[in-house]
Amino acid sequence: MMYPLFLSLHSITRWAVIVFGVLVIAQAVLGMSSRRDWRTLDQRGVDGLFWSVNIQIVLGLILYVFLSPIIQDALSDFRGAMRDSRVRFWLIEHMTMMIIALGLVHIGAARVRRAADAVAKHRAALIFFGIALLLILISIPWPGTGADPRPLYRLPW
Repeated sequence: MMYPLFLSLHSITRWAVIVFGVLVIAQAVLGMSSRRDWRTLDQRGVDGLFWSVNIQIVLGLILYVFLSPIIQDALSDFRGAMRDSRVRFWLIEHMTMMIIALGLVHIGAARVRRAADAVAKHRAALIFFGIALLLILISIPWPGTGADPRPLYRLPW
């Protein structure tokens, strides 16, 4: 009962992460190219990305540690799991890339906060959030890919 609910929340929250990520990167590109001031909307985008990624990681860790039958089975036969690319993706690759992206989002938010001027803020946002979003996008099991594809969204019922 809890697994489908958390899996659905994790699936839906991914879209908030992607929307905020694209928004922040677009704002950073426009801000750098026009050399405009750092605006409230820029900071709201960063805050939205920061919190949506954090919520997504918490949901993912709950799935990983407590609820996922894939992970529970894999941990009972780790050596066998590492030979199966589908299981290895969930056991190691997906989680590792997402935690790296989380770190980049945290570093990016701190760099933006500490930057001396608006152009430096936009540059930090573009670099750190751009790399984080790239890692997130390549670590999502999109339909039609080789990595155990999942639906674009899922509901708990």
